[in-house]
Amino acid sequence: MPVTPLESWISLRIGLPRKTVLSRPPLREWQRRRLLETVRLARENSSWHRERLRGVELDEQSDPGGILRALPFTTAEDIRRHGREMLCVSQADIQRVVTLHTSGTSASPKRIFFTAEDLQRTREFFQYGMRLVTRAGSAVLALLPSQRPGDVGSLLVEGLREVGFAAGAHWPASDPAGVARAAASLGANCLVGMPQHLLALARAPEAARLAAPGLESILLCSDVAVPEARRAIAHGLGCRVHAHYGSTESGLGGAVECAEGAGCHIRENDLLFEVVDPDTGRPLPEGETGELVLTTLTRRGMPLLRYRTGDLGALEATRCACGSVLARLRDLRGRLRDTLRLAGGESLSLADLDSALLALPGLRAYEAGLRLAETEPGGQTTEILHVALLPATPDASSLEEAAGRALPALPAIERATAAGRLTVETALTGLDPGQSHTVKRHLRDQR
Repeated sequence: MPVTPLESWISLRIGLPRKTVLSRPPLREWQRRRLLETVRLARENSSWHRERLRGVELDEQSDPGGILRALPFTTAEDIRRHGREMLCVSQADIQRVVTLHTSGTSASPKRIFFTAEDLQRTREFFQYGMRLVTRAGSAVLALLPSQRPGDVGSLLVEGLREVGFAAGAHWPASDPAGVARAAASLGANCLVGMPQHLLALARAPEAARLAAPGLESILLCSDVAVPEARRAIAHGLGCRVHAHYGSTESGLGGAVECAEGAGCHIRENDLLFEVVDPDTGRPLPEGETGELVLTTLTRRGMPLLRYRTGDLGALEATRCACGSVLARLRDLRGRLRDTLRLAGGESLSLADLDSALLALPGLRAYEAGLRLAETEPGGQTTEILHVALLPATPDASSLEEAAGRALPALPAIERATAAGRLTVETALTGLDPGQSHTVKRHLRDQR
């Protein structure tokens, strides 16, 4: 028997007989054939891909990695400028278009196009992937956008209801009291949502008590959660925490973590991941951390070839302790653009700040930005890191002091402040940085 429901689904999807134990050779052969078919689909139906692939010769007998290395990368800027030219079906066959704005910039939005078949594959992944997180038939509350058909929350709820789960959705999810009432009303056993919303719930004592009686698990998605945040959520809500990696570009679902917590199992029948050096684009060996690059294998509307996600992570293809042979994404560290170079050359990332700040019990959320300080002409460049802290409870008397101790303990901040190149400012705020949007958090560069 297959070791997990996700493997069972993938085994059937790649054409293996029912109850066949999935192994790597047939999966890699499926990926090779699907990759070649995706390249043919793109060449024949997309003017942009046709031009980009002009002169590209593929060794069709090579393994998927060899074929990929012959293909050019696709970037976020390519999608912004040429998204419609990447379509491989007519506009009439597109059922859902997702528009993605990049916070803190004036760049044009990206638009990702899906057919009904593309969306159905995502629903199926949700149906089987969620069984790594919660038991069959349980009650799942999606704290995700769900206003329209094709929204990620809508797809999750529809998919789970089709296979007997009691699923509901609640959005927006930035108010812990509202989330708690929705969870209690559904009798939720599992919550699926963004880390900042679930951390806020975990640190609101009354709301956490209302939401938690039947909770068994949490699935964090749409943003990276550092271990400190995961532990705080698990402690506050009294249940185990899993991670999901995915994006709109990956088809809204990508990879999900099993109970072993050793990385997110990829839906390898639909997606092929590589890890490359962010500076050179050189493929990195398995286990090394770099930029994640994805290729879609079954997408019909808008296939993506070697799309540079801008996310940091590593690929692990050894067998998981759960028994699965599916490759895993691990060491997920957030986005490249959320790592800033300080004036003295030190690197400071949003993940660094998360590790320092989200461990503070009195913190619900924060927002950080880096700007230049006023200096005398010819003087040393100095910078100011400003951090606005949203308390979890009305009594915030010690929060600012605790943050003032935690931030200088980060090596990059310690070195920069010791050299007189950086000043750290903290202040309490009553404004929730995640109150009004779904855009991922970022470290704002205001220099």
